[in-house]
Amino acid sequence: MGAGIGDTGLGAALRLLRGRGFIDLPRKGLKRRFEGPLPYRNGSVRIRLEIEDWDFVDYPSIQLLEAPADVPALLPHVNAIGGFCYLAQGSLVLDRYHPEHAIAHCLDRASQELDRLSTDPQYRQGEFQTEFGANWSVGQFPLPWNVFLGSLSPDAKRANAFLIGPSDARLAAVVGRDEEAAQLCQTRGWSPPAPAAATCWIIRSDCMPTLATTGLPCSVGEMFAWIKAWDRRAYGAIQAVLGQREYLAQPKVVFLVKSPAGWFGFGLSLDESKRKVFARKPNLMRQSLHGRGSTRPIERVSVTEFGTDFVHSRNLTFPNLKDRKIVLVGCGAIGSYLAQALVKLGAGSGTGELVLIDSDRLGAENIGRHLLGFESFLMPKVQALEQTLTAQFPQAHVTKQERDALLPADLSGDLIIDATGEEALSEAMNYHRQQLAATDRPPLLHVWVTGNGECVQSLWQDAQKFACYRCLRRNDPPRTPRFDIMPAPKEVRILGCQAFTPFAVSAPMSAAALAIDNVIDWMKGDPSPRFRTRMVESSQARKIRNQDLSPLSDCPACKRP
Repeated sequence: MGAGIGDTGLGAALRLLRGRGFIDLPRKGLKRRFEGPLPYRNGSVRIRLEIEDWDFVDYPSIQLLEAPADVPALLPHVNAIGGFCYLAQGSLVLDRYHPEHAIAHCLDRASQELDRLSTDPQYRQGEFQTEFGANWSVGQFPLPWNVFLGSLSPDAKRANAFLIGPSDARLAAVVGRDEEAAQLCQTRGWSPPAPAAATCWIIRSDCMPTLATTGLPCSVGEMFAWIKAWDRRAYGAIQAVLGQREYLAQPKVVFLVKSPAGWFGFGLSLDESKRKVFARKPNLMRQSLHGRGSTRPIERVSVTEFGTDFVHSRNLTFPNLKDRKIVLVGCGAIGSYLAQALVKLGAGSGTGELVLIDSDRLGAENIGRHLLGFESFLMPKVQALEQTLTAQFPQAHVTKQERDALLPADLSGDLIIDATGEEALSEAMNYHRQQLAATDRPPLLHVWVTGNGECVQSLWQDAQKFACYRCLRRNDPPRTPRFDIMPAPKEVRILGCQAFTPFAVSAPMSAAALAIDNVIDWMKGDPSPRFRTRMVESSQARKIRNQDLSPLSDCPACKRP
């Protein structure tokens, strides 16, 4: 991401930070680093603030350099090295045109969050439970062992464990049906699954895990005490397994627990000699684990679901795109359908090129509304999409770029399409395009889903006499919508430290279709109307006509007097 900040903006940001007691640290490339106090109700803690993305698509990072007073060892939103998640990524768009306001907002938000975490035990408990998956899986050392979980019957008590994946990077998979692992391997082109040296047991709980004052459990005894504290039935189910000889059949026993906070688990390596000694009397092994064996370390298990229940709860009369360079930024739900449609319109043929830019991998959470399926599971989206498109159209020249957008470098070609649906990135692309000489600005098409799929919208940018992307937000008062069409705020869900907007599989298809209609009109010679809205029939959104918008007189991106 380009720096994209002038001397005036940087000066305002530095004055704000120095006024709050921060000092500059040596730079690391484009990253600016500062140390200073973060006040909160019970005092103040010293923090390190790092800013690398001055477009504020990525929020400034905050690291606590000291522990707040009078708080538990494990604090929600704070990882093992003090990294402070004060804002869920994507939950708020900061104003890149006023960096001092953006930074002040972040610091104030961090102070408010630390206030609540340090003074409100009920809130602290609730945040731990809301972000339990993030705390368990990525927030604390040592990092857990990741297990991919397939489909299980509702009453399953045991499951089979396999090693899957490429030979140099084997993954663990737990499935209710052996053929599910075999099918996944076949789809991905991996060698057949190999049985893992572990027994796997399924524990179900109706209770939310609670926050332990001593942190996440690390030993057998701590794990038993922690689970017993918030769900005695789950604890009893684990003890029942430990009273059976079946779990002693393999060198490792793994417990996967399904709770209202999601799946998690833990594994325990078993001493071979003790397994043999206690094979006839497993109760003695259980007693050992409550006695001297209680200090034995356990391994946390992170669970990534890939089962079907989880996934399914997503010919021309005008010139085509031959010989043109099309750059598509964003290969998610909208971009995947759009990429396929572009290739069908001739993108990448002749001397042309279709450039795909995206840094993400395809997870099970994407598959329910993405063009790609399990044949591309865990692959970089651009790589999988390039393979799919060239398999369908072998002559297409499709270039994959597994990375974030580089601005303004990526704003070069016959047409740039922003299919990310991320308002902050869209605004950054708009800004960097506006900074180019008028003769060097390629057409830029933005397309996105509005609300929770009630309608889809697009904006075509070409001539200066028409509105830019920032013109969709008023400048006074700042960032208010120019066209407020939604009757209620959209639903945003928080999963771990990520925010996402749920919408039906039809929404990205409709958005891609709207964008392609824009492209077709451009190929016909006139992209009007440049601002388009397409409603779902049952939508309660306010109707708005498709039109060529005039720029706002005070738009900071257009820089008009």
